[in-house]
Amino acid sequence: MAFHIFRRQAVYYWRRRTPRALAKVLGRQHLSMSLQTSNRAAARRLATQVNLFLDDVAILADGTDQLSRSQIETMLHAIVEKQVAKLDLVALAAKNAPDFDVDQARSDDKWALWTFTLLDAQGHGATVRPQDRDRMIAEGLSEADIEAVKRHLGMLRANDMVPTKYHVLRQMIEGVQALPTAMNMDVAQGTYFRGMRLALAQSERRYGGARVEDEGLADRCSRRAIHRSRLSRRQALRWIALTIH
Repeated sequence: MAFHIFRRQAVYYWRRRTPRALAKVLGRQHLSMSLQTSNRAAARRLATQVNLFLDDVAILADGTDQLSRSQIETMLHAIVEKQVAKLDLVALAAKNAPDFDVDQARSDDKWALWTFTLLDAQGHGATVRPQDRDRMIAEGLSEADIEAVKRHLGMLRANDMVPTKYHVLRQMIEGVQALPTAMNMDVAQGTYFRGMRLALAQSERRYGGARVEDEGLADRCSRRAIHRSRLSRRQALRWIALTIH
C-alpha cells in the first residue's frame, strides 16, 4: 500500500499526484501538505485518511457510484462462506484434541457471536451497554458470560483485529470491482462484522451435527451410486459389442 509520505527536517509530509478527475478543476498536477508529525506510524495513519478523502472527492467529481446492493450482498456471502469453512476446520481440529470440551467450545462460540453482534450493531467502537446486558441476560447469558464477551472484545482490539485491517476491507471491495473510497470502506467494515456474526451463529453445525448440507445426503449418494452402476453395465455391454465379432 502506498502512503505517499516523505520526511523533511524530521516532519512528515504527504504528496500525491492529483487524480485526473480533479486535475483540470484544481489546475495542479500534484497535491501536498504537512502532516505535522515526526512519528512515522502516525504519519501513515494520517496519510491513509487523506488518501481516502482524496479518492472520495475524485470519485464524486468523476460521477462514479458507490457500492451497489448487489456488490454488498456478494461481499457478505463471501465473508460468511469463508468464515464458516474456517470455523468448521478449527472445530474439526479441536475435536481431535485429548482435552476437548464441547461445552467450552460452545461457550467460546457464544462469546464470539455476541462480540460480533455488538460490533455489527454499534460499529468498531462497540461496548456492552445497559440495554445490551439486559438482552444478554434475557437470552440466558450469565454475568460471567457477559464479562467474557467484554474480554473477547478487548482481545480483538489489543490484537489490532478491530477495526478490521485496511488490506482485508480493501480486498473485499476490490473483489467486487469497486474502489476503496472512505464510504466503501465503511460499508465493507459493517459488512465484515455482519458476516462474522452470521458465521459464528452456526455453532450447531460445528458442535451439534446440524449441517444443512447433510440433509438428504445419503439419498443423493445412493442415487449417484445406482447411476454409476448402471453406467458401468452400459459401458461393459458396449465394450463387449465392440470387441466381440
